[in-house]
Amino acid sequence: MSMDEMKDSLAGQAGLLSELLTSAMEPKLKQADISLGTFELLSAIYASGGRSTQVEVARRLGITPPSLSESVKAACSRALVEQHADAGDARRKILKLTSKGRKAMQSIVKEVNVAESKMVEGIDAAHLGSAIEVLRRVNRNLARFLQDAANGPQGK
Repeated sequence: MSMDEMKDSLAGQAGLLSELLTSAMEPKLKQADISLGTFELLSAIYASGGRSTQVEVARRLGITPPSLSESVKAACSRALVEQHADAGDARRKILKLTSKGRKAMQSIVKEVNVAESKMVEGIDAAHLGSAIEVLRRVNRNLARFLQDAANGPQGK
């Protein structure tokens, strides 16, 4: 696929959108002294209502729980996240945003909302709704593909 074809592909546009949104967030991340990786960790916990198991967060981020351990340790040492054993199953670790973590997320989310309002300027509600629905389907399809690939060829 040529560079011009990539620019017109869904994957190319999704990648560009991701890069541009990350660039829009960079100043706020830097101001909050939070790396993109830490932001992704905080976002995964924040999206679950501010409390989630480490396994759930790893799944949301598309990584293994052991791969998440170093990020969790670093976020805990910076008082952004708390890690506790689950009362029902001590083997499960519960991750919870601290007040400092919540404040950082709320500040960064405000910046994301500003960027989002700018990126949809001039797009009518019908087109925007269609674009969101298409992206939801694309995300579900890709998530299903990745899940099937992770499960391996069962019965094939």
